[in-house]
Amino acid sequence: MCGGGGYTEKEPESKLALAQQAAVSLQRYGQTFVPLENAFIQDNLNAFGESAYKGSMGRASNQIAQMYENQMPDYQKEIFTAGIDPTSGAYQGKIDSIQKAKARSMGQGISAAGIDQSTNAYAGLMNVVKAGQGLNTDVLQGNVSRMNDQMSLAQTQASKDFADRSSTQQIAGTIAGAGAGIYANQSSKETV
Repeated sequence: MCGGGGYTEKEPESKLALAQQAAVSLQRYGQTFVPLENAFIQDNLNAFGESAYKGSMGRASNQIAQMYENQMPDYQKEIFTAGIDPTSGAYQGKIDSIQKAKARSMGQGISAAGIDQSTNAYAGLMNVVKAGQGLNTDVLQGNVSRMNDQMSLAQTQASKDFADRSSTQQIAGTIAGAGAGIYANQSSKETV
């Protein structure tokens, strides 16, 4: 058995310095980046929460409603200019028609916002998994640009709804329908 002369090999100073630097970097990573990574993971999990859906769907609903409300005064003026009495059934029919179009457009926008929220949430989770595996993450289309796309479609639909209901044929048909309704009401009163 060889007891040796008590010689121990010293670690070179360069290796010791690298080990200390690695320890400091690991500690810094744990203090700075781990909380950020955990927050990123939590944000992506929160994207499936009720408040995330309510927020995106509520914004879509409000913005689409505003589009219709902004055009309504011009539409009412146009109906009045066409000679339709604001107290008549024809006027109310035209207003009801645009309100139904607004409700349809809001429903479509809310639905699209909900679907986009789900898509974004799943894509975020895929990125969390990829990052955990050390893979490159995908660049996601931002919520703002996705919302702008949806609002652009909604604005186009709102303009089309007002244009369709403002055509002369539509107004003439509404006037004719109102006249027939008045005649029918007067005829039924005379027979009673």
